[in-house]
Amino acid sequence: MLSRLLLKLRALLLFSLLLGVFLLGVEVYFVVTNSNRPDFFPEGEPQEMTSGLFSAYVHEENPDHIKMKAKGSVLCDFDLDGDLDLYFGYENSYYFENEGDVFKDKTESYDIEDSGCRGVIAGDVDNNGYPDIIKWRFLSEVTPENDCGQIESEEECDAEPDCNWGFNHCNYDGDMVPTPHVIIMNEGNNFYEDGEFLPPIELPFLHSLGLIDADLDGDLDLLAIQEENDDQFMLYLNDGLNSEGFPQFELAYTFYRDYGAYSASRILAIADYDGDGDQDVYVGRKYGINWLFENQTLTGPPGDVSFNSDPQPFFVERAYELGVDDPEVDPIGSMGYGAAWGDYDNDQDFDLYVANWGVNRLYDNDDNQFTNVANAQMIESDTLSNGISWGDYNNDGLMDIWTSNIRNPDDVFINLGDTEWDTSSNPQFLSATQDVVSGDVNGDGYLDVFAAGLKMVNGPAGAKFTSLLYKNVSVDSSALNNNWLKLRLEGSKSTITNGGWSTQSNKSAIGARVVLHLPDQDIMREVIAGKGHGNMEPLLLHFGMNTHLSAQGMTIYWPSRNPQTNQRKVTYVDGPIDANLSYTFVEDIGFVGMKGDANEDDVVNVQDVVITVNLLLSDDTPEPEIFWAVDMNYDNIINVLDVVRILNIILQ
Repeated sequence: MLSRLLLKLRALLLFSLLLGVFLLGVEVYFVVTNSNRPDFFPEGEPQEMTSGLFSAYVHEENPDHIKMKAKGSVLCDFDLDGDLDLYFGYENSYYFENEGDVFKDKTESYDIEDSGCRGVIAGDVDNNGYPDIIKWRFLSEVTPENDCGQIESEEECDAEPDCNWGFNHCNYDGDMVPTPHVIIMNEGNNFYEDGEFLPPIELPFLHSLGLIDADLDGDLDLLAIQEENDDQFMLYLNDGLNSEGFPQFELAYTFYRDYGAYSASRILAIADYDGDGDQDVYVGRKYGINWLFENQTLTGPPGDVSFNSDPQPFFVERAYELGVDDPEVDPIGSMGYGAAWGDYDNDQDFDLYVANWGVNRLYDNDDNQFTNVANAQMIESDTLSNGISWGDYNNDGLMDIWTSNIRNPDDVFINLGDTEWDTSSNPQFLSATQDVVSGDVNGDGYLDVFAAGLKMVNGPAGAKFTSLLYKNVSVDSSALNNNWLKLRLEGSKSTITNGGWSTQSNKSAIGARVVLHLPDQDIMREVIAGKGHGNMEPLLLHFGMNTHLSAQGMTIYWPSRNPQTNQRKVTYVDGPIDANLSYTFVEDIGFVGMKGDANEDDVVNVQDVVITVNLLLSDDTPEPEIFWAVDMNYDNIINVLDVVRILNIILQ
């Protein structure tokens, strides 16, 4: 009898131990790293200021929280040094350079345009190898009601309570002028030049943008969402650079359909949902029926498509047909405030999560047939949801969901597989969050989160914050021991030619899809530029690999054409591909190292300068990956400009 009791106790103890380990493996831990709340409110919970960003704690003695307000944000490796930099803004904009695990404000020292913005995206619009920054404003925000009076300088504007130079764009006579839609051209070596990419009067109610190679000609085109006006979804094709070096965009498609007295297009979500090789666009709308625009540049089943050089129409709207129009949240239509695509069940097609000011939707994609499973899987999040990010926060190989909420803590749904989700990782900070983006900002292999936010109005009791940076400390706080892999793709196109389906992809490889082959499953990611209200996930792809130490291989589906098959170019990379490393893969070359690293020793120093000079003086052609490393300005020649740029890296 006693022995049986001991056996039962032993089994119970073992079960409890295993359950504890399981729970430790499930929960994901985040720490806010840009709040100095204890400086102003000592009784508050411990906070960190280790990220280098402005403090987000809303307090009258903390003016930095105003700088931290953001409607739009993007994490992107602007200087190609292997880590994610940050550009964000609202009343003004800021560029923070990542120096390993600490951000440094470089807006002024790099002379980067800093006017306010409603949203921001990034991508290499001119195919010069360096991602550019696109941001925009809203003409309706520039009104006589915001008149600044007789203003003679930016300093005087700052002194007026109702005037902000970056937000309202006052001129010296005190008159309101339209705020331009700004593109900041990245020339490399931390040199940026700003100009207009479209006149502001052309899109007076611009609410969101995205970058996409819609016609597959090897350059990036522009998607636009307007909140008001007759035309609420537009496509502008890239028509090359003007005489001043700024891109020219030509309107190629516009769509409007009225669903009521007030029906506003709010957000977009881009992905090649049908797998045919061109990216499609979901548009979330307020008080209206949501739209899904299927790109007609390629038609037919994957692997057997036909290219249409001038599709008429460019897009076909299919939301109602596919069951993703979401008409039932509100009696007069959807309340779409966020949407993003992600393959949560690893079945190699994109599922769609839609955030509403009501109940959220998870549309499961089964061979392009969609079914809402949010209620069944208990991830409806019936709060004021405002943005979505998919990310594998515990690196177990399954995509998780972060939902940003207004006046409520955000929701984090950790994917356990088999339609089960864990909710124990929800952050408890109150912020007027606009959207969220996920990226590994400190290089530890675990996804962190930047949540762009404004100042909360009429919220619940408690400490308030603006934009927050959440550091993922799961690996330090639990029994997690999962592995990861990061991949940056680079297309080989270096010009803008507008000549049909290109055999070379746009430099940012936007539209490329990667399937990582693990022993027990395949994991899919896609390079996407723009989502939600005007935020963007990194172009860098992140794969959780569970406990696998290597991948068996990977397959890259480029947005370019294979001239032998006249189908999508596909590159298979045989394994093993080691885990816990960051890779750069260049179309038509393969894996490469760092820019400027001529001897492939993972550091840029004077030896690389010597090697580059020798290559400059020699008639020998180096191996493609070495040529790529020393061709610093992507002009396909080795010259003294490349030497100068490598020296600049060393001397910074």
